[in-house]
Amino acid sequence: MEGNRILFGSIGIGLSYWFIDSAVDAYVFREGIFVSQLIAPGMKEIWVRLFAMFVLIASGAFAQRTLNKRIKLERALREEKNRIEAIIGAIGEGVSIQGTNYKILYQNPLHKEIAGDHAGEYCYKAYKDRDSVCPDCHLAMSFADGKIHKKEEVRVSREGIVYYEITASPMKDSEGRIIAGVEAFRDNTERKRIEEVLRDSEERFRKVFENGPIGMVMAGPDFRILRANSSVCQMLGYTEQELAGKSLETFTCPEDRQKAAELLGQLMRGQIPLVRLEKRCVKKDGEVLWTNLTTTTLRNRRGEVVYVLCMIEDISKRKFAEEEREELIRELRDAMTRVKTLSGLLPMCAWCRKVRDDKGYWKKVEAYIEEHSDASFTHGICPECLKKYDPETYKSYQGKRREVYAEERRQCTRRTVTEPFNFSCSLHVRESKDLDLNASVTDISDAGAGIKTDYPLQRNALLAFEFGTENRTGIVRWGKSADAEAPAFRAGIEFIAN
Repeated sequence: MEGNRILFGSIGIGLSYWFIDSAVDAYVFREGIFVSQLIAPGMKEIWVRLFAMFVLIASGAFAQRTLNKRIKLERALREEKNRIEAIIGAIGEGVSIQGTNYKILYQNPLHKEIAGDHAGEYCYKAYKDRDSVCPDCHLAMSFADGKIHKKEEVRVSREGIVYYEITASPMKDSEGRIIAGVEAFRDNTERKRIEEVLRDSEERFRKVFENGPIGMVMAGPDFRILRANSSVCQMLGYTEQELAGKSLETFTCPEDRQKAAELLGQLMRGQIPLVRLEKRCVKKDGEVLWTNLTTTTLRNRRGEVVYVLCMIEDISKRKFAEEEREELIRELRDAMTRVKTLSGLLPMCAWCRKVRDDKGYWKKVEAYIEEHSDASFTHGICPECLKKYDPETYKSYQGKRREVYAEERRQCTRRTVTEPFNFSCSLHVRESKDLDLNASVTDISDAGAGIKTDYPLQRNALLAFEFGTENRTGIVRWGKSADAEAPAFRAGIEFIAN
């Protein structure tokens, strides 16, 4: 009903016009009585009145239609404005709208919370307490070139230092003219904190990767090396530039490649989280190096492998020790198979020292032991008995022993050298190949020498020495690592006849 007030009003005016015209014709122009003019006027008067009423009603209807359209448009504009304000208010950023004269036209609630309520003020006065536009104003740049501009600002609040990213963009009308500017404040404090944490994490990883005590290699999904730390370079004898681009398979001993490929395939398919494998690597000089390899993958959010990370530990010393231990165990087992043991209580005569066997016969100790073990007896005389029963022979024997002992002691007493001297020697190792190495002598005698070298000598290895014009052959009897300040290996050598 309210939407048709003008239409009903025009109808009322039309009816009022009929009533007034009837009164005028009756009382002014004396064309009859009022009732006859109101109910039954002349034909000409009827057409005039109807035409006038039509014009009034049509004008009212047109005005009503125009008004209704305007009302609907205003309602739609209000709804759109409310919707836009609701959207801007719900955005997690502070938004303000400023005119081309830099006067603040609108602020959403978050912007008011950040910068305060300054609607109607000039931005440079409200935010910077200036009397003119700031020299580096990003909004002025947007007004000038019509593009979006960003900048970062740091502010101190009660909560501490706050980082803001401010984005300025122009607002244009339908013809493309700039009519205002929009500023969006975004709190980047949390992002800055995360970036700082990520930088610290990356720095720690870089230090661990580059300076770690174990070898580390970062490769691509095709297992080609992207980066390698110094420990790996020292292990394999390559520089990082030489390793870059090479496949991990290049350094794997051929005997271990198939097993390594199977495990790495399961790792790439996600069937296992990581690979732990003891495998042999081939160094640049061709020497075989035992390593403990741990490999895992770094994947993106889609689960695709981005990097392959390998940690390599040199376990050559442990492997050599295990081989020696296994060899010793095999030797002991072989010896045990050839030994018969005697256990339990043996009945022995207190006078004649005979032993009673399981059948009740008394036998000499020698005969009993020979029957129940693989031992055999030879007879001699001990020094105590010789001294007791043949003193003359004992004195002669002792004199010869003193001479032999003195000669052996003279040969085995090493003379410590004042300054260790260097010499060259060749080593015959288990791989049946000769190596030339340098060593220095710390002490020496006719029977052997103590040396230092940079090669880990194994027990029972043969060495060929060159002392000037003299050539000697020796065998390694013991060896151990030197102190950490001088990384080398010490070994004791026994000279043998050539």
